[in-house]
Amino acid sequence: MLMTAVALAASACGGGGGQSAGQGGSNETFTYALTGLPTSLDPADYQGDPSRNIGFELGSSLFRWDTEGLPGQGCGTLANVGQVTGELAESYERAADGKSVTVKLREVKSAAGNPLTANDVKWTVDRLIALKVSTPGTLMQDVADYATDPIKVVDDRTFQIVLDAPSAMDVAILTWSQFRVLDSTEAKKNATADDPWAKKYLSTNTATFGPWTQTPAEFVAGDRLTLSPNPNYTGQRGDVRKLIFLAVPDASSRAQLVSTGNANYATALQYEQYAQLKGNAAVEVQTCASADRIPLVLNAKDPNLAKPQVRRAISLALDRKTIVDAVYRGFNKPSLYGISQAYGVDPGPEGTYAFNVDEAKSLLSQAGVGPLSITLHISPARPGSEAEQIAILVKTQLAAIGIDVGIQTVASATEINTIFKDASYQAMLYLEPPAVADPYYSVFLYNSSFSKLNTFGYKNPELDAIATELGKTQPGPERDEQHKRAAAQLVQNPGFIYLVDRDFVHAVRKGFTNYQHAPNGEMFVHTLKKA
Repeated sequence: MLMTAVALAASACGGGGGQSAGQGGSNETFTYALTGLPTSLDPADYQGDPSRNIGFELGSSLFRWDTEGLPGQGCGTLANVGQVTGELAESYERAADGKSVTVKLREVKSAAGNPLTANDVKWTVDRLIALKVSTPGTLMQDVADYATDPIKVVDDRTFQIVLDAPSAMDVAILTWSQFRVLDSTEAKKNATADDPWAKKYLSTNTATFGPWTQTPAEFVAGDRLTLSPNPNYTGQRGDVRKLIFLAVPDASSRAQLVSTGNANYATALQYEQYAQLKGNAAVEVQTCASADRIPLVLNAKDPNLAKPQVRRAISLALDRKTIVDAVYRGFNKPSLYGISQAYGVDPGPEGTYAFNVDEAKSLLSQAGVGPLSITLHISPARPGSEAEQIAILVKTQLAAIGIDVGIQTVASATEINTIFKDASYQAMLYLEPPAVADPYYSVFLYNSSFSKLNTFGYKNPELDAIATELGKTQPGPERDEQHKRAAAQLVQNPGFIYLVDRDFVHAVRKGFTNYQHAPNGEMFVHTLKKA
C-alpha cells in the first residue's frame, strides 16, 4: 500500500527534475493526502471529511472568515461570527429589524467564463433545499432561522437573504463548504427532465467561481483529483499552480508521504505520528485553535442516566487532565469549561469542570442509585483511533465511584453514527466538530432540545432559553455573559460531558507560508506563498 501511494505521489509531483528537497516536489504543486476521496464532487453529495476537505479548497463561497488580523492568522485565536468578510460577496447590509440581509456580489466569472449573478446564488440554495441536503438544511432552518424560501433576487448582482427571525449566524453559516456557489449556467446546460438539478454533471465537474477548476478526466472517483487555476479568478492567489488530492487510507502511509516529501500535507494522522514528524527538520507541525471536542454521551432515556445528579457525578469522577496526558503525546487539552475554551471566554467556577470523587459519590447517594453497570460504545472512526485508550481510562475512573463500564467497539463511522442517531446505546464516546465554530452553534448542535441531533433525550429549558439569546446576539460583552451562563448549565446539569478539547494539528512540508487558519481547520492552498 505504501509503495503504491509513494509512487502515485511522486508521479503527481512531476517525477524527478527540478524538485526542491523537502518541499513535496515543485513549489508550484501541492500534494494533499486524504483518508479517501469521495465518489462525487457534488456539494449535495456529502461523503464525510474528504468531501469537506475538497469542498473548502474549491472555495466559491459568498463569505469567508477574516483571519488576517488575528494571532497567527487565526491559528492562536478562533475568528468569531463578527469576523466574517466577503469572498464572492462585495458587501452586505442587515435590515434594521435583522430579518433580511442585502448582499452585493463582486464582478467575477466562473472557469467557463460565465459571470456570477444573483440567480446563481438562488439556484445553488434552492438546489440544496430541493435535494434536502442535511447540513445546509440544519444551518439554514435550525441555526440561522432562514425563511422557507430564503433567497430573493433583487437584480443581477444583488440578492436578499430572508430570515424568520434575527440571527447572529445569518452570514456566518455561508462559510460552510456545501454552500459554494455553482455556475448555474453550465449546470443547466447539463440538466435533463430526469435530472433537473444536474446531479450527474456536478458529480464530475466542480463548476464554481472559486480559485480552481478541473476536467472530468482529472477526477478519478475515490482515488485522486487534480485541480488547476481558474483562469478567470481575480481573488487572492498565492504560488501554487496545481493541487493534487490523493486517497491514501492508511495513516502510516500518509505520514510517510509527508516525511519523505512525496506529499506536502496529510490529514488525520495518529498522534504518535505527529510527535514523530516534529523531529523531521523538513516538516512543520502546526497546532491551532479548534472548537472540536470529544464528549461522553449519556443516554437520558435510561432512567438512571437521566438523573441530573448521576450525570453530574459521572462528570466529577472524570480526571480529564490524566486522560489527555496519557493519550495525546502533548497535543490537545483537557476540557476546562462547559463550552470550548477555544472561544476565549472564562465562565468562572460555575462553568468550569472539577474533579472530585468524594462529591461524585455523594451525588450518586443522593440520587438513590447504587452500583451501576453501563455499556460504553466506542469507534476508532469517531472520535478516532484514541477511542479505546480514552474508554479504558474512563472505565478505571468511574470504577472509583462504583460504576462498572463495559466497552463495546464498533468499527465503522456509519455504524457508530447510526447507533447515535437511533439512540440505541447507554453511553458513547463521540466527536463534536461544529460546521461553524461559534458558541451558539456548539450549545445548540447537540444539547438543545430543539436540535434534530439531540437524540439522547437531554432536556434543559434554562439552557434552551440561553441558547436562543446567544443565537440572536452579536459578539460582545452581552454575548459573553450569555456564554458564561450556558457553560454553567452544561457543567452543573450536563448534557454532553466534554472530556477533550481538540486542537487542529497539521503536519506540512516546509516551503510555503501564508496559511489562513479559519475556524474550520482547512488549508486554503490557493493562498499559500513560496517561503
